[in-house]
Amino acid sequence: MVTTRKKRVAMTEKLKKDVFMACVVRVSREILPYGSFKAVGETHKIHPRTVANLWYSTLKQIPGYQPNTPLDPVSLLANVPETAFTTKFENSGRNPKHDRDMLLQEIKNIDPTARRTIRSLAGAVGIPVMTIWRMKQSKKLKVHTMALKPKLNDDHRLNRLFHCIAKIDKNTINSVAEMTFKSMYNEIHIDEKWFFLVRDGLRCIVTQDEPPPKAISVSHKSHITKVMFLSALARPRFNHTTRQEFDGLIGIYPVGEIDMYVRASHGHQPGDLKWCNVNMDRDLYRDMLFNFVLLDVKKKMPIDNNIILQQDGAKAHLPDDDPLFAAKVTELFGDPTAVKLYTQPAQSPDLNVNDLGFFNSLQSRYYQTAPKDALELIEMVEETYKNYPAKKLNRIWLTLQSVMNQVINQRGDNDYTIPHMKKKVLERQNQLPLSLDVTAEASTYPLDILVD
Repeated sequence: MVTTRKKRVAMTEKLKKDVFMACVVRVSREILPYGSFKAVGETHKIHPRTVANLWYSTLKQIPGYQPNTPLDPVSLLANVPETAFTTKFENSGRNPKHDRDMLLQEIKNIDPTARRTIRSLAGAVGIPVMTIWRMKQSKKLKVHTMALKPKLNDDHRLNRLFHCIAKIDKNTINSVAEMTFKSMYNEIHIDEKWFFLVRDGLRCIVTQDEPPPKAISVSHKSHITKVMFLSALARPRFNHTTRQEFDGLIGIYPVGEIDMYVRASHGHQPGDLKWCNVNMDRDLYRDMLFNFVLLDVKKKMPIDNNIILQQDGAKAHLPDDDPLFAAKVTELFGDPTAVKLYTQPAQSPDLNVNDLGFFNSLQSRYYQTAPKDALELIEMVEETYKNYPAKKLNRIWLTLQSVMNQVINQRGDNDYTIPHMKKKVLERQNQLPLSLDVTAEASTYPLDILVD
């Protein structure tokens, strides 16, 4: 006859409290009657000896309790400590073979290049792989991804520092309250980005008995269909003129042209439309600014003066004092200074909202679609851009201000980690600030001169 072993009941904190309370209720004439442990054990489906051990161990933790003394239910409940029923799983089990503190100190002395995987780290320390895995599961170790960052020289750092200090609201410099950054409501950040039809390493979730999806075949990884887009972003806000929310999405524009196939092939017929990429040069860039960006700025932007169009220093981009650009702005807005070009510091993609977080966020949303060719890719990117949440875009602008704080702290360097602000939590509590406070490091600079 095969006997099945009874499943052990986990003694949780709630179960311990319930068992102890059941014993206290049974106290009669200042004693716990015979058979109480068995009755309570049957009620909670645990062994009577477990009830007895819990009862006596809890009594020993009550201040002033002496064995073989009369029991007072009211006194027992009033004096039992809160920690009497705490379950400490971390103190259970055998002692570890390797001292954790010594291992952590030894790991710190190992070169980071030898710590890229659990197996390589275990080999460098000379301990089993499972020991490193358990330390990682217990939060003693964590995985850190080292991102490549632009190399900076002294001029780059100085320009980055001046750029961030210039974003401080000059009205708060000498005020009693904390210094804050400008709202940046008059800024528009523009930049280009390649979007690919597919990418290597796409993941999907399949069922246990389901065959994996068919692999995507390309002639070469360097020949994947791609389209360049020019993106223009402003900060979302409430437009008091139209009494509507402005989503900050000025526009996203594909760089290229539509053509037709001349010959038939296995994937198309003569006359079918196709997309042809075009190299971005200065003439094309100027044309896109004139015919797309500036028109959408005039149409969508809540303000029509003192607008700053921030761009990076690519060779195809216009100089800040381009006369043709000033003439076009005069034609559209009636004032050559209504929209000004501004080139951000060199080697500073982290100071542009597009590169800082928007492109990655938009790309992750776009990859949830399945375009089949370049024209569908354009359509889906534009649709994803159109439906991008304004609240999320506003959080990226606040992240930009936290980045500028880090740049000031690092004296223009890019060796920093973006701090977590819990912006979603603050947003739910209606406590998300309009502008962040400026770091105290900024007060060491002549702000009256540097802030325009």
